[in-house]
Amino acid sequence: MRTFSFLKGRRAVHAASQKSIGRVQDVVADSKGNVLGFIISENKLSFRKKFVPFASAEMGSRDSVLLCSCKPYKIPSRKEGTFTMIQHPSCIVRQALLSKEGHTEAVVEDVYFSHDWGRIVAVEVTKGLFSDWTDGRSLIYSHEPLNIGKQALFVR
Repeated sequence: MRTFSFLKGRRAVHAASQKSIGRVQDVVADSKGNVLGFIISENKLSFRKKFVPFASAEMGSRDSVLLCSCKPYKIPSRKEGTFTMIQHPSCIVRQALLSKEGHTEAVVEDVYFSHDWGRIVAVEVTKGLFSDWTDGRSLIYSHEPLNIGKQALFVR
């Protein structure tokens, strides 16, 4: 499995010309955990960001770069039910993980993707500093699609 923390900051390269188009800054997913695309930043100080749809991107084996078969374009307006990993207002990392009863069980620290980066398959959670020291962080696998709310993440 591959994590968002591994992907963040990786180079994005146009597949045909092999020219760098920036670095991966975020991932856009729908409310069922399917990856829709990647947000690319030209450089660390740039506010100009572009979007590469999932269908035209793949992770290259050489140097772990994101290969893009199309030119990145302007980020589409965010639709209801789409989420990013770290950009507010609707992000997954640092969200509360709630139980069926509505109690906060943990906080999401990282997101794990399937081998092809197409779907969220697990989340890494923390229950606090002392719990991390004694028990370590937990991985919660999702055998069914995730249910992502505005303020919390629900895993069945």
